[in-house]
Amino acid sequence: PRPAQVIHRSDAPHMTKSGVDMVLYGGDGERAAIVHQRTRTGHGEEIVHHRSTFLYYVIAGSGTWVIEDTEHPAEAGDLVIVPPGSRFHFFGDLEQLCITAPAWTAEHEESIRPVGRP
Repeated sequence: PRPAQVIHRSDAPHMTKSGVDMVLYGGDGERAAIVHQRTRTGHGEEIVHHRSTFLYYVIAGSGTWVIEDTEHPAEAGDLVIVPPGSRFHFFGDLEQLCITAPAWTAEHEESIRPVGRP
C-alpha cells in the first residue's frame, strides 16, 4: 500500500484559470484529485473533459452550472456532478471543492468557447 500523505496548502500548486482561483491537491497519475476553488464571477470558458467526472461541492455562495445547455442552480451544501464528455461552465460567487476522478489532466480537456455571466 501507498504511505499516508498530507498535502499542506502552502505546498500545493496555486493557479488562476478562466476567472477561478485554485489550489490543486493531487494530480497526474492519481485516481482522483481535489481542487479548492474561489470565484466571484464563475468559470469564463465552456469546456468538456473527455475522461474525468467533475464533482463540485459548494462550500459557500451560490451559482449556476450550465451542463449541455441546461442550467442547474446550486448553493452551499449542494453537490453538482458533471459526467465525462459533457460540455459545461458555471457562474456565480462561489467557494467550492472540485473533485475529479480520475485526476484532471490537460490533454483530456477541450476548450469550447468563452462565456460570460448571463
